[in-house]
Amino acid sequence: MDLTYYLKNNLIIDNTKELSSSKLFLKTSQNAKYSANIKDYITPKKLLNSLNLKTKFIGITGTNGKTTTAFVLGFLLRSLGYSVAVQGTEGLFFNGEEKEKKTLTTPPIFTTIKRAFKYKPDFFIMEVSSHAIVQNRIEGIDFSAKILTSFSQDHLDFHKSMDEYKKVKELFFKDETIKILKGKLLSQNEVEIDGYRFRVNSKNLYVLEKPIVNEISMAGEFNKMNFSLALKTAQLLTKEDLEKLKEVIKRFSGVPGRMEIVSKNPLIIVDFAHTPDGIEKVLKAVEGKKIVVFGAGGNRDGNKRHLMGKAADKYADYIILTEDNPRCEEKKKICLDIASGIKNTPFDIILDRKEAVKKALEIAKEKNMVLFLLGKGDEKYIEYCNNKIRYNDKEFVKRLVGGF
Repeated sequence: MDLTYYLKNNLIIDNTKELSSSKLFLKTSQNAKYSANIKDYITPKKLLNSLNLKTKFIGITGTNGKTTTAFVLGFLLRSLGYSVAVQGTEGLFFNGEEKEKKTLTTPPIFTTIKRAFKYKPDFFIMEVSSHAIVQNRIEGIDFSAKILTSFSQDHLDFHKSMDEYKKVKELFFKDETIKILKGKLLSQNEVEIDGYRFRVNSKNLYVLEKPIVNEISMAGEFNKMNFSLALKTAQLLTKEDLEKLKEVIKRFSGVPGRMEIVSKNPLIIVDFAHTPDGIEKVLKAVEGKKIVVFGAGGNRDGNKRHLMGKAADKYADYIILTEDNPRCEEKKKICLDIASGIKNTPFDIILDRKEAVKKALEIAKEKNMVLFLLGKGDEKYIEYCNNKIRYNDKEFVKRLVGGF
């Protein structure tokens, strides 16, 4: 059966409500419980095999660093003349151009397949969330390489414990695919990553204990590792000389909303950091007195909030707590949860993010401090219980700086 014809003509569906005699049903892990009685179906693996794509898939997982690593790797491969799709937190990009807005970090498998079929890139780089691994939103994909960037507390509203969260990540590295991990090799198949021991398949395993590049365009020692993971992956997949790749990477200009400098006087940095580890790494990356504005997502892992406050308390000189994406949770409660981890640093709670940024900018200018706006990165909205309001940290603070 030529499934290419069916896909081209929108005759493959994964929603049982759209099923008809003229259409083929794609049975996935996500819709399996709704389609138990459907006898005639195809699987993601069968569909991918039938399409005969030449695309090489690269999966990137990790608590922090997925997006930066994906964009750097995409830049490297494009610079070598390959066509590249990058799918993840920022949406879908093809050869550096945004094609679709962000939805889920890792969308349903049918979305990924349709995108790969539409653009037919040489390489399809995809961020793989822990949720996606559990829900098997990557089923049927024969990865050419897998990357693990970091591991620290996040998503415990979903995984319930760090041990469960770790086991999910380990599951991604059980096969014989090329695996590039940041960490320390303890034995043939055991790697220490950020203080946790991971058991992985030793076949085609590459572990970077320290960065292999120092000259990069983004601030932060942690970004040297993200760049290094991208470099090593590109080297393994293309067989290009590492020194040549290091020269290419010097031209990379950065990732929107990731350690992004949006003003130099005063120095203002926007970053997506939304975990204790992420906040610590970002604040450590820049010298000088620091004022930081951040919050935490509502209806998400509440156990990390006081640890986020603790991280900011350790490295910031002034803290303003505000809304992030409160969703259906009370903004003040979220901020108070974070504040419970702040013991020594002066802080304020300003629930309206715009007002918080205004106040922080005044203090930064008055006291010659570096201003960090954390948690939202390049997001274009604030998510409330029943709606989203357009807002972007970079756009807003640039208007303010222009007004001074």
